[in-house]
Amino acid sequence: MTPEISEFSYGFALTNEMVGWAPMAVAPVFPSLIEEGKSGGGYDVKLDMPGLALYLQFKRADCMKTRRAREISDHGLRISLPFYRFKITESGKSDQHELLRALDDGSCLVFYVAPRFHEIAEINDAWVNNSVATNSIFVAPSEIGPLDLSSHHVAYDESQAWLCSDPKEIDFLSSRALVERLNSRILSDHRPFREKLPELVVNMVSAEQRARARLRDRESAEQAHAPVQRRSEATRPEAPPIPTRPPRPLSETDRQLREASDMAARLFDAQLVIVQPY
Repeated sequence: MTPEISEFSYGFALTNEMVGWAPMAVAPVFPSLIEEGKSGGGYDVKLDMPGLALYLQFKRADCMKTRRAREISDHGLRISLPFYRFKITESGKSDQHELLRALDDGSCLVFYVAPRFHEIAEINDAWVNNSVATNSIFVAPSEIGPLDLSSHHVAYDESQAWLCSDPKEIDFLSSRALVERLNSRILSDHRPFREKLPELVVNMVSAEQRARARLRDRESAEQAHAPVQRRSEATRPEAPPIPTRPPRPLSETDRQLREASDMAARLFDAQLVIVQPY
C-alpha cells in the first residue's frame, strides 16, 4: 500500500524524537538556525565537547500485506506479513546512492532510515508514544553496496531485511543498536568537536570526488559494451531569485558548521546530525 506520510513528516518526527534521547545530546544542524543564532553562540552544538557526525537519508515505506507481493511470490523470501519496502533512487536517475556510499567510509555514520508504518494514524500514534525510532530501521549504504542501473529496493519485516530485486539479505540497525553504536564511536575519540569540523567538510568533498570518479568509470565501462542513455539534465528558464536578507557575520567554526550542513543537504540529500555526550 502506498504510504500516506511524506519523507519530510517522517524525518521531522524521527529527528524530533532523537533530540530527546536521554543517553546523549542529539542536535540536527540547519543552516538557517546557525545564521540566526546569537552572536558568539546560541546554536545547540557544544563545540568544546566530543561529538560525532551522523547523516540520515529519510525514506518512506510501502506496506505489503499479501503473499502476492513479489518478494514472496517471485523470490520465495521468508518474510513476515505485513512487511515494508523502501526504494533506492535508481542510478540512472540520480547519483544519490553512490554519493552516500562514498560518504559512508568509516569516518562518520551514514544511514538510510525508514519506518515500519505508512499511515497518518500510525505516525501520529508513534509521535505520541515516542516510538518513531523504535519502529524504524537504519541501513548503511555500505551494507547495500554498489548498484547497477536497475530498480532496487530494501524489503524488511521486524527482524530481517533484503536488498532486492536479486534478493540478498543485509544487516541493519535498530534504534537501540544505533544508540550503542553512537556511544561507542563517541567514546573512541575524545577530541573536541571543534577540532573535527574542518575534517567534516574535507571528508564530504573527498566523498563526492570518489563517487564522481566511480560513476565516470562505470559509465565508461557501460558505454564500451553498449551505448547507455544516461539521464538528461532538464533545462528550465532562469527564474529571478527571491530577495533575502544578508546573513549575520559568522565565526570560522559557525561557517564550517554551516558549510557542512549545507553540503549534506545539497550534495547528499541527507540531514546532518551532531551527536554528543549528554
